Amino acid sequence: MISNSNSFSILKQQIQSAIDFSVLCCHAVPALNAYIKAVEKGAAKKLPDADHFKGDPNFDQLRGYIPEYRKKLGKLMFINSFSYFEAYFKSLIEEVLDFHGGQSNFVQQSLIRQRDHLAFADSENARNSANKLRQYAKPGHEQKYAKHTKILEHSDFRFPSELFAAFGIMELGTNYRDLKASQIPHVAQWCFGIELTQAELDTFSSYRDLRNSVVHGKKLSVEFNEANAANTFLRSLALKIDKHVVKHFFVIEV
Repeated sequence: MISNSNSFSILKQQIQSAIDFSVLCCHAVPALNAYIKAVEKGAAKKLPDADHFKGDPNFDQLRGYIPEYRKKLGKLMFINSFSYFEAYFKSLIEEVLDFHGGQSNFVQQSLIRQRDHLAFADSENARNSANKLRQYAKPGHEQKYAKHTKILEHSDFRFPSELFAAFGIMELGTNYRDLKASQIPHVAQWCFGIELTQAELDTFSSYRDLRNSVVHGKKLSVEFNEANAANTFLRSLALKIDKHVVKHFFVIEV
């Protein structure tokens, strides 16, 4: 049984890689600061040679980097986390389509089932109940409508909302590559049926605004703790999305 999508497994690896790098930096910078002091006091001959950068180190320049390194590291972590999440969601859509044989095959499956169910709608049992519902709604008839709806729900009859499935698959498969971050909650809710709280929507929107401010140069740094909080939120949101999609959309249709 599938417990998580392959897309989520990749996301976890990417997130862990970013965390590992931040741990390395948070150890390396204090160690560098201490090493500079040791060299200046004569307790060490020189700094170890830097990877990829030649020449004698400029201590004043290095010291100038240290006070802001947490904010710079926070910015990098935040941008990575948001980009990884955005890529994850698009990859998840592609994985769902591939699971069902690709967009074209998935659409054909939906159309075939649609035709089969439309044929069933002409059967006597379904027709009797459906005819009771083929009218403009009248006040006071709610119980009658509910009764015949329940009868049809336990049959092969498909309601109009279900018959739009093929169109939804086609639109999703055609447009997901150009999906913008602002559209992710919309697709999660209205395509996959995931219930997102207002707090989740507001938090995601705030992080999207922050991402836009950073990439457009309006905000040059992000507090390290804020980046960690964003990383935790986006991972939790991805896990919520993934569990729902795996449960309801990674199901073989034959």
